[in-house]
Amino acid sequence: MHATIRLQVATVLIAGALAGCATGPSPAPATPVVSPSPAGATPNILRDHGGDVTVEARWGGPMASATFELTLDTHSVDLDPLDLSDATLRNDRGDMLAAEPWAAPMGGHHRDGALSFQGDAAKFFAGARWIELVLVGVGDVPERVLRWELST
Repeated sequence: MHATIRLQVATVLIAGALAGCATGPSPAPATPVVSPSPAGATPNILRDHGGDVTVEARWGGPMASATFELTLDTHSVDLDPLDLSDATLRNDRGDMLAAEPWAAPMGGHHRDGALSFQGDAAKFFAGARWIELVLVGVGDVPERVLRWELST
């Protein structure tokens, strides 16, 4: 009888381990990944795979002003209460722009919407060598930094 209980416990533990693996491997460290882009062009998509949430930021370059299309995906965190109003945009000169409220529709584990920044975008981008989109507290990652190198 004890052997039967041990077998049942072992079966449950193995099934639980396999179910945990079904969601895929653990996320990679928080490192932005730049999508391929034409030579000399500003890369327009950056991804950050940190914590339990993957962030994808799409930007059309300085001509698109200071608006980014964000997609957040997860399999374990409810993204609906997420507020990105503390996000900032900074450049190599130390200039910063503050985020406007993120009005992305609710979606539970998936949210997608435009994040815009307040201020003089033309002055902010003029002569900048790089910009960084800084997101705070997304998926238990204290700070995510997505950086675009700009041609001068």
